[in-house]
Amino acid sequence: MCPEYLAPLANRRGIALITAVFAIVILALFGLLIARYTVTTQMSSAEDYLWAQALYSAESTMRLNILRNDGGGKAGGVTPLPALLHPTVGQIPTTIVVDDFTLTTKPATIQVQAQYGTNVSPTNVSRTVEAKYLLSQP
Repeated sequence: MCPEYLAPLANRRGIALITAVFAIVILALFGLLIARYTVTTQMSSAEDYLWAQALYSAESTMRLNILRNDGGGKAGGVTPLPALLHPTVGQIPTTIVVDDFTLTTKPATIQVQAQYGTNVSPTNVSRTVEAKYLLSQP
């Protein structure tokens, strides 16, 4: 009934079952790899977004404090800016690490850190910016 070249396969019952299990295992591994890649990419994108937000938060705090040192906010009857500014941008708090401004004729350095999350959270992002500046006299 079987051609001669198929005779060795004729008595192998269950080969289809082994082949099907093997194919299912391979497809499951591909699915697992795709799911892992998707989760990794999502976490990476979230961290990139938070790093950018932390950078913008630190830069805005730095610029506002340089503006405060320059006497900004006094023109046109507006009240002057408060002593130190620590704004929170996008739920990312900022901290002024160094601000050694004394006189407008002396070079100054300001260093600001923005941090999102805690040491135990899965996403802990911290950015620090530093600027060296010299204000001109009015």
